[in-house]
Amino acid sequence: MPIGKETLGKYPELTWNDIESWAGTKIASRGRRYQRNHRVSELATTADGCLIASVAGTRTYATMVYINEHGLPECICDCPYEFNCKHGVAVVLEYIERLNNNQSVPQAAKDNPIIQKIRDTEEETGELSSEESVENEIKKYLNTKSKKQLINLLMDSARRHPDVDNELRENKQFEEGDSTSLVVRLRKEIRSISDEPGWQNYWQGDGYTPDYSGVRRKLDMLLKTGNADKMLAIGKELIYAGVRQVSESNDEGETANEIASCMPVVVRALEQSSLSTVDKLEWALDVVLADEFDILGDFADYLMAQKSSHDWSVLADRLFERLKPDILGRGEDTFHRNYRRDLLTNWLIHALESAGRDDEIIPLCQSEAKVTGSYIRLVKRLMEQQQWEEAEHWIIEGIRTLSPELSGITRQLRSMLRDIRHANNDFPAVAAFLADEFVRYPSTQTYAACQEATEKVAVWQSVRENLLPYLETGAIPWKQENWLLPSTGIDEPESSPRNRFPLLEVLIDIAISEHKPEEVLHWYDYNRKKEFYYCTHDDRVARAIQDHYPDRAIAIWKKMVERLIAQVKPSAYEEAVSHLDNIESVLRKNNRTDQWNVYLQQLKTTHARKRRLMEILNSYAHAV
Repeated sequence: MPIGKETLGKYPELTWNDIESWAGTKIASRGRRYQRNHRVSELATTADGCLIASVAGTRTYATMVYINEHGLPECICDCPYEFNCKHGVAVVLEYIERLNNNQSVPQAAKDNPIIQKIRDTEEETGELSSEESVENEIKKYLNTKSKKQLINLLMDSARRHPDVDNELRENKQFEEGDSTSLVVRLRKEIRSISDEPGWQNYWQGDGYTPDYSGVRRKLDMLLKTGNADKMLAIGKELIYAGVRQVSESNDEGETANEIASCMPVVVRALEQSSLSTVDKLEWALDVVLADEFDILGDFADYLMAQKSSHDWSVLADRLFERLKPDILGRGEDTFHRNYRRDLLTNWLIHALESAGRDDEIIPLCQSEAKVTGSYIRLVKRLMEQQQWEEAEHWIIEGIRTLSPELSGITRQLRSMLRDIRHANNDFPAVAAFLADEFVRYPSTQTYAACQEATEKVAVWQSVRENLLPYLETGAIPWKQENWLLPSTGIDEPESSPRNRFPLLEVLIDIAISEHKPEEVLHWYDYNRKKEFYYCTHDDRVARAIQDHYPDRAIAIWKKMVERLIAQVKPSAYEEAVSHLDNIESVLRKNNRTDQWNVYLQQLKTTHARKRRLMEILNSYAHAV
């Protein structure tokens, strides 16, 4: 177990080799992917130097990590693996990342539920041997055997286990320098393993995850025999076959983890290859651009670690050539061509920055905005340099040019123009943009944002009188009388044809947020009169009106209880309990306890044959 709170300081000292030595290459790679996919939550430290967290897998697992007497991590987890699993690796990496980003990690309370789950796991598993102690026992056993006995033992294992036989043959070829045979076997194995997609049926516990450990071992053997260039050719085959396999797989990222675990070896081969430095950069970049599933991060790390400004400058010139329309994206549809072009441009920008050619970046972004519609990237650059007028010009250009299908981009551009107005203390314009946003996307959130902005310029009550009629009739606020905000200067929205006025859901939400029970009930009743009544606010409406209209609130909750009971399933019964609690609370508050008891008895009588429901109703100690 941990050797004290001071061990928390040992985590940042861990290297990737330490983590691989602890958990093994396969588990370490899977853990890294879990951490990168943000699966670690509720991370905390304990008083005695442990890390605890919840890690999302097939379900959410409770995980504890501590430093042993050798300075390496050990892990206890309530997953099926139990010890030194990928969840533990993810916790360690998450802790180190937070420390590197100067983020605090809280200390867990003694009654933290994760700690209790870990204790339960320890009690269930008992004092099981660690992987290290098992290996020591095997070593002791083998040391008792003679050379002849060991040979017989290996030969017997090879006859019974094809994997052992293959590994022995590969080791023989490796020691004899027979790389050709190894390459042939490796290519055949890659084709065979990548042929079938990974899959998991979590309900039945079935599935298939391709095992790339043999591929990884052969890659390592090739590299050790000085075959880095051959390795690169095979590595590219592996990468493209792996990306295809991941695209066809249906699992929790296990196939991707297997392929990603081979990438550190390929990166080392790239470093040791005979390619020039610039060719190495371009090779790695090609791989990164082909990565649709975030499984080739090792190559991105390799690129980011390169510092030579001259090499980056040469690569930048090559990437400029790639951007020529007659070279990039032949035969692709516009969306995919623009997507790939934007990825390439982002790396070209990085190359220009690394080469010290910053003056070429904004002209590049300007030309690419016209080609791919990447106005946001350009405007961000201009705003970072406080080129407000130029940024505004390109925002308006983008809004005018982009097609209606790209409404998400134009919405962000309008937001950026609003930020420019805010940076220049033009608060009436900021308020006008937020009113525009409310008309385009009516909700309590956009309503509240508009209120906050207009209160700063003391016109909220007047603006509110124009916003609410829009929700009721569709009348555009700035086309009504007494509109006090300036024009945004950009495309002004018309009422969306998708909106059917009055927008009852939004009106109800706003009335609730403004604590106006009369208006809540007015719009709720208006909604109920429609031919196809639909409201997701029943419970919220009842809560909002319970003090002023208790009978109406009780009636709403009773309807909800009836609908849930009619589903005839335990989960619905449990949900009905919260509404029963509300009914009881309101009746008791109004000194009408007798009515509560009568209602509860009616439920019992009506649904006496629903055993599970009866158990829940009988749990009310104060019931008749």
